Amino acid sequence: MKEREDPFDMVVSMTPEKIHHAISEMIASGVPYIDALITYAEKNNLEIESVADVVKKSSILKEKIRSEAVGLKMVKKDEKDLTDIVK
Repeated sequence: MKEREDPFDMVVSMTPEKIHHAISEMIASGVPYIDALITYAEKNNLEIESVADVVKKSSILKEKIRSEAVGLKMVKKDEKDLTDIVK
């Protein structure tokens, strides 16, 4: 009989690269970055703030999200840094 694994032993560290890889199929099928990140957080039982903390470390992901937010008129075009808005 197989022993049940402790869920705390299965903690995997998130990196911007791992998150981007995990959401790449959704993005390729036309899902916006913001929606893909929310779905990723929900599927992995993560708080969106935890995902945001990792995304903030990636200038590429931050810029893609900022560009998307500008296009959706969620932020002004001249906003430089989303970390001030997210707080």
